[in-house]
This record gives sequence, structure tokens and C-alpha cells, in this order.
Amino acid sequence: MQTNLTLDWADGSYNFKLPWAACAEIERKGNAGIQAIYERVMIGQAHLADVTEVIRQGLLGGAGGTVDGQQVECKPQVVAALLDRYVTGPEARPFTESWNLAKAITHAFMVGYEPAQGEGSKKKSENEPDKVAASTSEGSSRTAQ
Repeated sequence: MQTNLTLDWADGSYNFKLPWAACAEIERKGNAGIQAIYERVMIGQAHLADVTEVIRQGLLGGAGGTVDGQQVECKPQVVAALLDRYVTGPEARPFTESWNLAKAITHAFMVGYEPAQGEGSKKKSENEPDKVAASTSEGSSRTAQ
């Protein structure tokens, strides 16, 4: 089960991951628990700060990406510039683009997902036990949207 994402966004392809410490910061800034913030984001009642902080923490946790074929490191200054340019600044993209990104990031953290075959996962041999099926609980079989 994966909880990190690599998505085409902004000016390249970026890795997004929410470590627990990042979720604590999202909770602090959102004045709510991560479950409440996840629900707000998923049902379309997210605050602007929810969306912005999820993207910020996801970029910091993902630590980097690729822009024009070059690896980039997502340090706080780089992330702040990306957020200003594509999320919160005067020339920002439409809100729904950021909201959909925040949904994907929080959903991956809360539920996880199985990558498509060939997406960073090796093909399971017929003799290899299905570890995911054995460890997946009833309510956690949804995939990232």
C-alpha cells in the first residue's frame, strides 16, 4: 500500500507525501484533527488554508520532483515560490485544481492505494503471497482519486 504520489503539477512532476509530523502541522494550522480536515477536503467544505497547507506539507514531505528533465529539491523556499505562483498568488491556477490536488494527497495519506501495474511495483509472482490482501482491513480498499 502506497501513501506517496508522483503527479504532474505546476511546472513539472512532483512527489507528494504526508508524514505524520506534516499532518500534525496541518492539524495545528487547520485547528482540527487530520480526519476532520480530510473530510472537509473530500466533501468540498475545505478552507483555503486546508488546501494550501496540504499541498505545502505534501511537497515538503515528497522532497522533490522533476522539472524539464532535471531533478529539483523541494526545500521550504522552493515550495513557497511554487505555492505563490500556482496556488495563492495573483496569477494562481483555478481553486479547483488545487482542491483536487489536496484531495489526492490527503486520500493517499488516509487510505493509501495500490499503484497500477508497472507504476513502481514489480509484478508479483504466482508463488508470492498476497501480503496486501492479508493486511487490508474492510474499510481501506479504496484507491486514490
